[in-house]
Amino acid sequence: MTGGGMEEARDRVPQSVVDTRGMAGGAAFELWREQLNAMGEARSLRPVASGFHVQVEAFQIGPLVLGRSIQPAQTFDRSRFRIARDGLDQLVLRFFDRGSVFCRDRDADAGVRPGDLFVTDLAEVQRTAIPDIDSLTLVVPRAELEARLGTVDGLDMTVIRRDNALVGLFQDHLAAVMRAAPGMTVAEAGLLVGPTLDLAVAAIRGAVPEVGRSSVQAALVDAICRHIRAHARDPGLSPAALGRLFGISERKLSYLFAELGGVASYIGHQRLLLARRALTDPAQADRTVERIAEDHGFAHRNSFARAFERAFGMTPGQYRQVSSARTLAREGKAESWHAWIGRFA
Repeated sequence: MTGGGMEEARDRVPQSVVDTRGMAGGAAFELWREQLNAMGEARSLRPVASGFHVQVEAFQIGPLVLGRSIQPAQTFDRSRFRIARDGLDQLVLRFFDRGSVFCRDRDADAGVRPGDLFVTDLAEVQRTAIPDIDSLTLVVPRAELEARLGTVDGLDMTVIRRDNALVGLFQDHLAAVMRAAPGMTVAEAGLLVGPTLDLAVAAIRGAVPEVGRSSVQAALVDAICRHIRAHARDPGLSPAALGRLFGISERKLSYLFAELGGVASYIGHQRLLLARRALTDPAQADRTVERIAEDHGFAHRNSFARAFERAFGMTPGQYRQVSSARTLAREGKAESWHAWIGRFA
């Protein structure tokens, strides 16, 4: 191969392929469990001795991971401790060409049909089961979606129906990118990140509750949410301060945020999310839980601890202890799709 050819090969988008065809069933399943260990724990719903065929092809498109996978019937569990340990903070957008999802914690079929968009949140506990599936998946960092959509809280386990033309357009776009990816350069892939995220947001907006709101009201809520997320650590941030800043009454503010649990609740949750990130930040390992609580608008450590435990299932101290055991590699070359996801956590 010539020097130019080697340069061109290095410039291709990173690709990861996992294919267990020809492997013994037990070995194939162990390989798959190792792959999924970045996100959760899988259990086969059939004896693995009879075979376990997984085929995954994935590409790193900037901060996004796009892939197509064929998987046999299995369960998947992502616990609060797993979330604390790995720090993954992405949303998974998936289309099923074959198969669906059963939500074991709700004891119900998610009702996903071919062509529907199914959204899961890696920052949320998951207990699901799938039959044999063939799916197209996009993994997106939360910050990338929130920068365009506003809050994505509450989207976990959401099904957005194929009846929405934008959902079909988004699926067609992902399929086209998947087909083109093997010959795509890193620079070309970078040009697709913005349009891909814009189409994702357009499809997801159909699932965001807008009942009773005009477009002006929706835009106002989005603007207030963005301000809250940008200034959540400000101890002076309050419903009254927001009302003065945006020129509306607290009663009106309460009405606008009713579907989000109230404006005070929204502020509190955004502060908790920021505090959770601080607790897992190695650069802040020498700061006490009390200091982190104060820096995120919580005057009393006990009230912070109670609110944190209600939101995330463990105390701030427990969460920090679990996250300190994180084993996901942060340095070196990422050669597989699960390493790419960890890189952007």
